[in-house]
Amino acid sequence: MQGELLFEKKLKVTVGVIIPVPEGTRVNVEVAGTIRGPKINGTSKSIDYALFRADGTALLHIHGVITTEEGDLIYYEASGFSTPTEQEGRSNVKEAVTLQTASEKYAWLNATIVVAEGYVDTNTEELYLKYFAPFQHRE
Repeated sequence: MQGELLFEKKLKVTVGVIIPVPEGTRVNVEVAGTIRGPKINGTSKSIDYALFRADGTALLHIHGVITTEEGDLIYYEASGFSTPTEQEGRSNVKEAVTLQTASEKYAWLNATIVVAEGYVDTNTEELYLKYFAPFQHRE
């Protein structure tokens, strides 16, 4: 991925609900974990809404909050895809992310487009993602 690395996330599914729907299978999960990186450190909690299609691809819609080490709150929304790999239980994840905060320190995020890539392991219920700013931003 090109761009400036902002942070990495290591997350774990804490609660999940599986709902059959006409379009496929909807899986709504609570996810929580840590964020570490050159720009942001803290914790993350989110609700991830995934709609699994017949081809195994999941359409992602995510709402979450980052709590920085300083106690600042950063809201985020993400949309993307999770696509199965040849490795059993593992899917690649790609997201487009927007963030909002009232924090002066992190106000630059309010006008920054962020992209993420990584993977989810359904065997361990863990997610690993790296978040990048592909365009130059000002702090």
